[in-house]
Amino acid sequence: MGGRKIILLLLVLLLVAGLVTGCGGNKPDTAQGQKPTIKIGYLPITHSLPLLVAEAKNKAGFQNFQLELVKFGSWPDLTEALNSGQIQGAITMLELALVSKGKGIPTEVVLLSHRNGDVLVADPSIGEVKDLKGKKVAIPHRLSGHNILLHQALQKAGLAYEDVEKVEMAPPEMPAALARGEVAAYIVAEPFGAQSVVAGKARVLKRAQDIIPDWACCGLVLNPRLTRDNPAAVQELVSRLVEAGRYIMTNKAGAIAIAQQYMPVSKETWEQSLEWIDYDNLLPAVSDLDLIQQNLREIPWDGHPGRLLPSEIKVEEMVNDRFARQAAGGVK
Repeated sequence: MGGRKIILLLLVLLLVAGLVTGCGGNKPDTAQGQKPTIKIGYLPITHSLPLLVAEAKNKAGFQNFQLELVKFGSWPDLTEALNSGQIQGAITMLELALVSKGKGIPTEVVLLSHRNGDVLVADPSIGEVKDLKGKKVAIPHRLSGHNILLHQALQKAGLAYEDVEKVEMAPPEMPAALARGEVAAYIVAEPFGAQSVVAGKARVLKRAQDIIPDWACCGLVLNPRLTRDNPAAVQELVSRLVEAGRYIMTNKAGAIAIAQQYMPVSKETWEQSLEWIDYDNLLPAVSDLDLIQQNLREIPWDGHPGRLLPSEIKVEEMVNDRFARQAAGGVK
């Protein structure tokens, strides 16, 4: 074989090796003879609280895997890590999961992380939602349940979506922005709404359940390879999250003590936050994603419906509820 052919053969082998390595990006890290390490991403908000409680209450370890939590400061960073395979799963917004699915990225929703728990708060001078006309309202992300809730709240108040100016802002910045008068209101995950309310800087206009009853917007999203290759680990993780949700609902003092280890927020703020959120029914349903999809396609972002989610997604392909069903039956 000539030298040129040898070089070409080596290049092909290197390319194949690179592809094989790249395809393994969503596999858990496993050392010889050890349990696989599963990396789960999260943002430090109440929507992720079952994950934090599950880790704290299972310090002795999990039977089928090792859990590594990866904290992110923004939804785009978390989404990039999940989509690129840097982490195997995340507690994330279902809106972002829908968009990822639309881009052809394997995405599976195996559990909700909460219901309700988002609050539209405003400067005390704002009496009701209709008073927001012509004012700035902060949302954490255009592809968020908070944007959907704002859209619905405005419609119910007789306002058009374009009647308020939307400002995308990181959740931790919202209380200070409201206090400085840079925005008139904001809608966001907890505990950031409660921070302004407890401080006397804001009033509650609407809770999520006042706008859309039994609202679901976040869940445990995994790459389907994990559920296929390591179902025992996924089942254990989902079961522990369901247990954590019930622990939060029945032992709020203990849940707050755990939450404060991850998020330095006052006890009073946590108490208020947990009044607005539910961790009981975490079973994911196609109807939950259908509702989100319908709203994303209707919102006239930049004046045009369909900008946020250009094509319809087969949401039934995304929902895998078998782990949640087994967990619900096994957790008392």
